[in-house]
Amino acid sequence: MRYKTWQKVLVIVAPFAVLGALALIARFVLANVTFPPCISLTYLHFYCPGCGSTRAVRALLEGNLLLALRQNLSVPAAGFVALLYYIEFALKIWGVRFRIPPLHNKKFVVCLLGLWFVYLVLRNFIPAIAPVE
Repeated sequence: MRYKTWQKVLVIVAPFAVLGALALIARFVLANVTFPPCISLTYLHFYCPGCGSTRAVRALLEGNLLLALRQNLSVPAAGFVALLYYIEFALKIWGVRFRIPPLHNKKFVVCLLGLWFVYLVLRNFIPAIAPVE
């Protein structure tokens, strides 16, 4: 399929425009919003897989990668994987043949999912990797 030049430029510009808009929303709207506490943490006293995700997204939108990694490692990691897929797609649109081999290897993906599961369990027992409340 052949793409027009404006479509190619849109693939490059649109994600940055969306991220900029989200950063402005985080800066001016979410700064004054208080979210309810996690039900799992409140009643069962353990971190669920989503604990810290909202704070991690807020930290990412504010440009604080280290805090986002501390809140929930899954959010920045998923964002990084999405970025790699986006790079592949954008290069394909521009006619460049490029693939990131690990993204298309089932063993690698299963290994990442296994490590993610181990992380989600261990952060309930190791305070250094637990979300900051």
